[in-house]
Amino acid sequence: MGIQTTNHQESQTARLKIKNLSQQMKQNAINGVGMSSWEADVLVDQIENIYFNDDSLRGTQPGQLQYCCVSGKEGPGKPLINCEMITVLLTLYKHDDNQDLGTFTGKGRQAIIRQRRLCRICDEALSQGGLLTQEDLAQILMCDVKTIRRDVKKLKDREITVATRGQQKDIGPGITHRAIIVRKWLEGKEEREICIATKHSMKSVESYLMTFRKVVYLRREKKFNTHEIAVTVGISSRLVSEHLKLYEQYKAYGIADHRIKEINIIGGEFYRETGEKKDSQQSSKLKETWRLT
Repeated sequence: MGIQTTNHQESQTARLKIKNLSQQMKQNAINGVGMSSWEADVLVDQIENIYFNDDSLRGTQPGQLQYCCVSGKEGPGKPLINCEMITVLLTLYKHDDNQDLGTFTGKGRQAIIRQRRLCRICDEALSQGGLLTQEDLAQILMCDVKTIRRDVKKLKDREITVATRGQQKDIGPGITHRAIIVRKWLEGKEEREICIATKHSMKSVESYLMTFRKVVYLRREKKFNTHEIAVTVGISSRLVSEHLKLYEQYKAYGIADHRIKEINIIGGEFYRETGEKKDSQQSSKLKETWRLT
């Protein structure tokens, strides 16, 4: 119980530090740059989610862990002992890891869950500037390296490239599991079919497609640049670029009309909700100003 209390107190302290720094950053953005309250909120969220790398302040959430791995700046072939290392935040467990598994049981079920986690933590490490090795994955997922190699091969058979350090040369041209899901949707498959084909949960598939629709809508209809899209949607610029590259690729071959309609409907709803939130926060700020004066 004593250890739990200490951890709880440390977590509260970390969250308080983040809150104070975030509030300071928000006020600087409003007063110094002239951002609206809503725009400053989005900026601070982006900084916290993507660029907040101070491990003493970035508290882990349930199901997450901090892990030291090789920096993505290091080229292949360099001995690990000579490589720059960085600490990344990985989500080892999510509630939907064991959902939508159909008739899979026993070892087959566990393999699919492990592969979902493997894809996720490799993507998380990459987005934070790190690369996991197969040995890292074996340690994190509590299995042997041979098991990881089998999983990587099975994922490759499904056209999914796992962004490990050993596959570094393939990260550029390779296709992430997110991209595979979006590609199948653009080719006409529906969410349930994609869920079965990729062995991902329905929640994950819907989340990836939702993000893609928002990104494409903001580029197509609102002419946002990559940075503006990243800030508005709350994702990394790297992921925005990945989505836009897929969109441009399929646009050249012609995307089915009903996909464009879905993109416009979902993206339009998101844009309106975002605008309403912005207007509401600006209105509240104005009312507060009137009250004080």
